[in-house]
Amino acid sequence: MSTAVQPPAAPSLAALSRAVDELCALPTDQMGASRKKHLRALQGAFERALTKHGLVPDAYDDLASLLSPESVDEFLGLAARGLIRGDGKTGPESDAQIRARIRAMEIVAEHTRTPFIRPEMPPAPAPAPVVPPVTRALLLEHFKGQVERSISEPFRVRFLAMYGIVLDTAASSGTLAGQYVAHLARDLSTVRIQRPRQGRMAEPPPIEEWELSSATRDALNAYLPLRDKLTKPLQHPVKHLWVSLEHNTRRLPGGETVQDPPGLPLRPRGVQRVFLRAAEALNDEMEKLLKERGAPQTGTEVPEWSPMPTRLEPLRRAVEDELRQREEARGGVQQVIVLRGRSA
Repeated sequence: MSTAVQPPAAPSLAALSRAVDELCALPTDQMGASRKKHLRALQGAFERALTKHGLVPDAYDDLASLLSPESVDEFLGLAARGLIRGDGKTGPESDAQIRARIRAMEIVAEHTRTPFIRPEMPPAPAPAPVVPPVTRALLLEHFKGQVERSISEPFRVRFLAMYGIVLDTAASSGTLAGQYVAHLARDLSTVRIQRPRQGRMAEPPPIEEWELSSATRDALNAYLPLRDKLTKPLQHPVKHLWVSLEHNTRRLPGGETVQDPPGLPLRPRGVQRVFLRAAEALNDEMEKLLKERGAPQTGTEVPEWSPMPTRLEPLRRAVEDELRQREEARGGVQQVIVLRGRSA
């Protein structure tokens, strides 16, 4: 067994390690799991940069020197060349990874009150195009007509109610997954929602109360009896509004599989799959209709059809933009009633 004495860690790395330990010990409502992951990744990257590549001489001294413009510039240069990755890969780090490195440095600097001049951020990717009103209306009418004729499968009944909430409130998949039946008014006139915490928000977003459209109320009236039928056989009461419709097989950490019954709460990923399936159904049936009738051309009275994105986010952002424009048209009067100090 070797008895060689390990050289002491650089004071700057020791200070960085202490700061990261303190930040990662914070509860998740103050520092999210993703941020903690980026902080640990930054710590490891700086250790590799100093021990293998050097950085500027002063970077060994203290945290301020480690986060100095000269040191950070060399560090990011190594990152851009893929020389300090911790995942075993050798390719250059992406712009998203570089942005995460810089944001992690900002968090450490703010926590330790260390001077830090943020370097220029790589450009963020342009947001995906939002879903145009024509496409959103087609999706609504497509499912609404089937539900009203009582020929729709449970999936379409649930989706129409979920889609109505999105059109009325611009709710995200995380927001939908966190909704309870108790968030609905007894007469289904309003719904309470709480947006997910964004970035480094110290406090959770306020609870909002939104008025629901008549179409959404009708859709909920069709969905809620279905939900009750699915959750009634379960041993424990389910408070969540959106639940699964079918058995779901999942694998446990040990490798064995279990089958969950219908009626369990949908998680954000499950909500996203609901919208993916609905978009695919609309796109398939629209393609068949266009082949039968001849595709509408630009400039005609029938707007040109563009396929529905299979992700919820472009749809949510389109609704959010329209709600904001509506608020501005009303002179800044909010459509949403913000309820502060109430539990979700």
